[in-house]
Amino acid sequence: MTTIIKYIDGLNKLLRYLCALLLAVMSVAVVFQVVIRFAGKYIDVEMPDWSEELARYCMIWLVFLGTALAVRYSALIGVEAIVERLNPTLKRIVRVLVTVITMIFFFILVYYGFEMLGHVSAQESPSLRIPMSIPYAALPVSGIFMLINAIAVLLETIVGKDGQQKEVFSGSE
Repeated sequence: MTTIIKYIDGLNKLLRYLCALLLAVMSVAVVFQVVIRFAGKYIDVEMPDWSEELARYCMIWLVFLGTALAVRYSALIGVEAIVERLNPTLKRIVRVLVTVITMIFFFILVYYGFEMLGHVSAQESPSLRIPMSIPYAALPVSGIFMLINAIAVLLETIVGKDGQQKEVFSGSE
């Protein structure tokens, strides 16, 4: 089991780098848009449409991939007031049950995400002229990562390592 968890944590390391890259690209696109708007007041510059669209698609991917990381490190919002008052055995059962329910939701997200890709595959984005399946692919792809991370959480909960709080962006894994 620890081999599977280490593999998933290695995958999450790559996800963190991808999220950092997406954040950097999004930031550069937004700053570029602001500079061009400011410069447009003084010189005749045409406003680029692609930078806003690129920033939007980067944000979509960043949010969904970041959510996959948040699943792994228990960083999603949750109500723990009742669960924290339970005895350790009951607490573990509730956490396993909640993880299984969220895994069902992630499976549904993946299933319908791929189904939606079939509907938008013929469409193009207005400015970048990329297939709309690229931004929409964030749903099923991140759903797969959420499912994988939920498996890691489930394994750790079953073996009793769920009490360790991990930092999302720390280098210690």
